[in-house]
Amino acid sequence: MTEREPIFDDLQAMYRAIDPAPPHLTDAMIAAVAAEDLDTEYALLSLLSRSTELAGTRGSGPLTIEFAYDDVSVLVRVSDGPAPGTRRLDGWITPGESGSVRLTHDDDSVTADLTVGRFEFDSVPAGLVRIWFQVADHDDLATPTFEI
Repeated sequence: MTEREPIFDDLQAMYRAIDPAPPHLTDAMIAAVAAEDLDTEYALLSLLSRSTELAGTRGSGPLTIEFAYDDVSVLVRVSDGPAPGTRRLDGWITPGESGSVRLTHDDDSVTADLTVGRFEFDSVPAGLVRIWFQVADHDDLATPTFEI
């Protein structure tokens, strides 16, 4: 037992006495997590590679990220966007199909057309993003969350 544990025990007892958690909170949270995206079945694309062009040189060149799932490959090129703190994403999915692409960033999402396997997002704030693909011959596909 460390010297901090009695302090944490006292804090826990105090919060349980003055502000207890609602009795249904645990079950409600489990149900909410289980129901998230329940209506959408999707396949998670796996990260194959992440590299910067001209590695070992100064400056931040474009970033290339590649994902794959079964017979589907996705290549995303990330470069500086039109405004400070933004990024431009150019992407290609093979086989070259048409459909739609949705990029999520925090609580925002942007949709783009997938035209013969090509998509682009002009001005995405830097940070963590995830890309969802809706194409005819596949379940919904999604990348893992990645940083741009």
